[in-house]
Amino acid sequence: MPGEPGAGLNETDAYREWPASGVVRCWWAQRTAGEHLQRVVPDGAADLIVASTGAAYLVGPTLSPAVHRLPAGAELRGLRVRPEAIAAVLGLPGHEVRDAVVPLTAVLPDAVARVVADSVWRGQFPAALTPRPGDARVRHAVRRIWRGDPLDSVAAGAGVTGRQLRRLFTEQAGLGPKALQRVARFQRFLRHADSGGALAVAAAAAGYADQAHLTRETRELAGVTPAVLTRERHGRATPDGPGAASVFRVF
Repeated sequence: MPGEPGAGLNETDAYREWPASGVVRCWWAQRTAGEHLQRVVPDGAADLIVASTGAAYLVGPTLSPAVHRLPAGAELRGLRVRPEAIAAVLGLPGHEVRDAVVPLTAVLPDAVARVVADSVWRGQFPAALTPRPGDARVRHAVRRIWRGDPLDSVAAGAGVTGRQLRRLFTEQAGLGPKALQRVARFQRFLRHADSGGALAVAAAAAGYADQAHLTRETRELAGVTPAVLTRERHGRATPDGPGAASVFRVF
């Protein structure tokens, strides 16, 4: 992780992330000056999150959105694990951490959890975890899915049947290939939409069949319409509704 964790954050710069390599997708830090509502959408990864209070959590891959209320002065730091490496890094079957939002002590012995939390806070990969990249077939398949390739060609390229691919993904990544395909397509849409393009153009570029398909998927994965989500991400709206006091999620 380049630089001191949290470096460069100030009262108006609430979130920053640093690209990484290997099993880590990125390191990140977030600080809030005032109370803040944060919508969180699926990205296929798992996060180890540590708060300045010392609380530490594991957040697994999910298809569910959440809105979390962060108190004023909250400071969080995290390590985001790539989908294909989740089981290898955590030493747990992927399906056991799907939809998980649990204290680290729920999945690691107390002493190990404390060491892991300290390492994440300092921006160092925890020595207690395993930096293995996971199954090569799953790594190959995740790359292909993320760029939008059809699942039948993904399985063939990995040298497995569709059924074998589903089993491998359940064991290694937590989400099945079809679920990760949905997440990847949604993330492609967000990248296009965040660049300022029209929603229809972003939807087509991401691989949605039409506007109705985009709207349906966005409601399921983000909890709001594409237009509302885009306004939130550009700072023109604030998350609201019954999810506003949701449980701790990855940011």
